[in-house]
Parts: sequence; C-alpha cells; structure tokens
Amino acid sequence: MPSSRENTGSWSAGPGTHRVLLIDDEVVIRRALSRWFARHGWVVHEAGDGDAARRLLTDAHSDEVELVICDLRMPLGSGEELYRWLQQHRPELAGRVVFSSGDVLAPEAATFLAEAGRPVLAKPFDLRDLARVVDEARASVRAAPGAG
Repeated sequence: MPSSRENTGSWSAGPGTHRVLLIDDEVVIRRALSRWFARHGWVVHEAGDGDAARRLLTDAHSDEVELVICDLRMPLGSGEELYRWLQQHRPELAGRVVFSSGDVLAPEAATFLAEAGRPVLAKPFDLRDLARVVDEARASVRAAPGAG
C-alpha cells in the first residue's frame, strides 16, 4: 500500500504512480483524505499548513505531484497565500490545486475562490464529492495545453 508522509519524504514512488499533496491543519481531515487516496492507489504526502507545503514544493521531485488538495484557512500560511506563491514560483502546480473550506460563502473566501477559478470542496463533503472533484481536476490537467 502506498505510504503517507507528513511534511517530508521522498516524492519518488515509481512510474505511473499518482501523487497527491494534502494540506490541512486539521489532522483528522488529513488522515481521512490520506486513507481515501491510499485506498485508491495514490502516494500521499501531507503538510499541516501552507508554510510546510511550500517547503515540500521546493523539492526537486515535487513536479511529480499530480494533485494538491489545500485547505483555505490555516494558521501558518493560508491556502490563498500558498496559491499565490504557486502562481509565481510553480505555475504548473497552481493548475493542479483543489481547495477545501468550510467558509466558501464568506465574502473574502468567495472572492478569492472566484478569482482563482479552481475546484472547491465545501466542508463538510462526502466521498462522492471528493471522487467527482478529483476526476474533474485530473481531466482538467490532462486537457491543459502542454499536458502530457
């Protein structure tokens, strides 16, 4: 079974392996998502906040990440801050972000999410919602210009 790593670890897991980075300050949510992705054959990496995720995403092999699930509100480096950093430093990964949030209707969050145009999982979400958003995000990445 694929392993899960928090904030550190090797990205390499073999050719054809799907890799996801889960970023959420709520351990229970990260663990639940990690189990779901691992059951579906993904190699899972975890970060508890945007700052830890940024450190992981500067790794030489972080381009192997197929999908990033990122909480919007976290105490150390919000999802919005991480997304803006990705746009500047790793634009190819910015197009692989799916946000998750319990406050998608808050005016500031709604404005940012509309501007970003990325998929959103509104908390609480069920596993069908997760599966649908993951499928849509992966299809979007494959359809993007320059996608392999």
